Amino acid sequence: MSDPFVTLLDTTTQWIFNKTALYGPLNGAGKNSGKGQYLQLVVSASYNLLQKPRQEIIDLCLKEVRQALPAARDANLIKATVIKEAAATFSPEPGVDRWRPTQETSVQNLFLAGDWTDTGWPATMEGAVRSGYLARRLCYAEKAGRINLSDLILAPMAW
Repeated sequence: MSDPFVTLLDTTTQWIFNKTALYGPLNGAGKNSGKGQYLQLVVSASYNLLQKPRQEIIDLCLKEVRQALPAARDANLIKATVIKEAAATFSPEPGVDRWRPTQETSVQNLFLAGDWTDTGWPATMEGAVRSGYLARRLCYAEKAGRINLSDLILAPMAW
């Protein structure tokens, strides 16, 4: 896998992160081995997996990795770790968005950022990043003396 991450659709595994790209190729001793790859898989809202045995989860995820990444089909799994965190996924009640404030406040030069603000996205890490971008845009717009909040929120984000 050469990309920093991939997103899977219609699978239990939702994200595959290329940790080798971040940390470099490592062997068990922490030295560069030059081969192999360290991948991290993420499954959000995995309530149906909480009671499943570790090996069953590994087998399911490995099957999905091999379907998504052709180069992984002949790879040998050397090590796997399963971490179950039941409270990791935020599951809001319907209508909760009405309580999320925008990045703009009534105080001059004060802007809000965080996953809990109204970004149009869920309260996730990605939503927090978007919130920071929206707050930054408001800072620049206020400095320039022209704020049109609806344009800022609806404008596509440039990543």
